[in-house]
Amino acid sequence: MKYLTYILRNARRNPVRTGLTIASIAISMFLMMILTSFFAAMQEANSATRDFNRIIVMNANGFAGQVPIARVRQVEAMEGVVAATPFSWYGGKYQNQRVLFAQFGVDADKVFQTLDEYKLPDAQLAAFKADKAGAVIGPKLAREYNLKVGDPMPLQGDIYPVDLKLNIRGIYESPRNTDQRMVLFHHSYLDDQLRQMGSSGGGSATTPSTGAGNAGIVFVKCKSAAATASLCKKIDDEYRSTDFPTRTQTEEAFGQMFSEMMGGLKDTVFWIGCAVVVSLLFVAGNAMAMAMRERTTEVAVLKAIGFNKGLVLGLVLAEAVLVSGLGGALGTLGSKAFFDVVDISPFTGGFLPFFYVPWTVALAGLAVSLFVGFASGVVPAMLAANSSVINGLRKVV
Repeated sequence: MKYLTYILRNARRNPVRTGLTIASIAISMFLMMILTSFFAAMQEANSATRDFNRIIVMNANGFAGQVPIARVRQVEAMEGVVAATPFSWYGGKYQNQRVLFAQFGVDADKVFQTLDEYKLPDAQLAAFKADKAGAVIGPKLAREYNLKVGDPMPLQGDIYPVDLKLNIRGIYESPRNTDQRMVLFHHSYLDDQLRQMGSSGGGSATTPSTGAGNAGIVFVKCKSAAATASLCKKIDDEYRSTDFPTRTQTEEAFGQMFSEMMGGLKDTVFWIGCAVVVSLLFVAGNAMAMAMRERTTEVAVLKAIGFNKGLVLGLVLAEAVLVSGLGGALGTLGSKAFFDVVDISPFTGGFLPFFYVPWTVALAGLAVSLFVGFASGVVPAMLAANSSVINGLRKVV
């Protein structure tokens, strides 16, 4: 610690160069945090779902296939099941804007038993259940559109050939790594609208994925983690030979399926991160090389008065790590603080329901910046430690 003052004074000797180096590292790490946190936050949120013992039933042919609504009650009656609800994607427009948030038709009596991390006050839940046109929305959505309980929320059909005139009956609360911009409404309300259109000859209400009687997918709450695997097999075996075979998996596996669809993007982000690290090595290495060139005589004086090679090597490396670490801390911890305060989900067109920088990513980024500092300082430090005292004293820089 007795050399800390000397290291700090050296770092401040050329404030413009040091400041630009720190800023370059900080900006690069900030951008790197954005890229890597996207996947890390998704993975963290997806891994958290395993604690809720849920499975998801979908058509074996994918989202375009149908899951008959009658199967929701059939699955719920199976041993080991707590509750089940349809989750039917509506995908309508609000205020003539296309799908900026998720909209799902659910069973109002079962949805908050199934999604038990989502909380709704008892009075609001009762009002939601009592109003067939009732809807529950997330807190972010309420803030974004200045909506409150009791307001109307008309949705115009885009995928479905019917419009929904919803009434907001509640605003749920949920953990930050969940979608807080959803709209949940009665599946029966959508189903009735589709049946009325079908009976009046109004068009394509009977297509498999957008017609009446389709549950979309089914969220199932299991009694225990041990029951999930057996229930997945039991449900798929039950409907294997029917017109609508199913594919049942845990909620974590369901989320992982979406992550796998972006496998190429993950590889791209990885290589971008490698390129960022390499570029930072050049930036920091160049700054340290220039700094040590200016101190050739000073290093020779230090060695002449008794500073050994190891100490000179350590002082130069410490300075490099300090400068790079400061930039890394500003970029990584700054990005975490920024995204903990600023919600960017409204600006992503519904693509990101939530975004934050996990601590694991921030600390990993900080470690990378320290490594960059160490690696960029090795060559200048070794040259300084092995430099000739006589040549150094003769040289004028």
